[in-house]
Amino acid sequence: MKEWYTLSFMPCHRMPERSLMVKGKQFPICFRCMGILMGILLGIPIIWLLIPSLSFIALMMAGGLTFPLLADGFTQKWGWRRSTNMLRLLTGLLCGTGLSIGVVLLSKWGVSMIMLITSLNH
Repeated sequence: MKEWYTLSFMPCHRMPERSLMVKGKQFPICFRCMGILMGILLGIPIIWLLIPSLSFIALMMAGGLTFPLLADGFTQKWGWRRSTNMLRLLTGLLCGTGLSIGVVLLSKWGVSMIMLITSLNH
């Protein structure tokens, strides 16, 4: 149970300078991971209601929303520039939303395929 409220199951570096501090206590994950988690948690119910089915455009949106996180992370890793915590949070939020689109739409597609296959067998 402890791993759930400490978020220790998440693969995060937990660097203090890249994590939220509240009253001198470090949040258990960094800003980027916090954004990804928020994007997934908020995105799944919203995407479930707003995007009815799998489409090329929806998959392009999912990929497009993950790109800013990759660009931010790699340009920082390569030493081209320094990122900020707010930028990490924003790109994490976009990426989490993109992941939500992929998860929801592929799940809906998978369920419809299972229903189609099982209806053909009867």
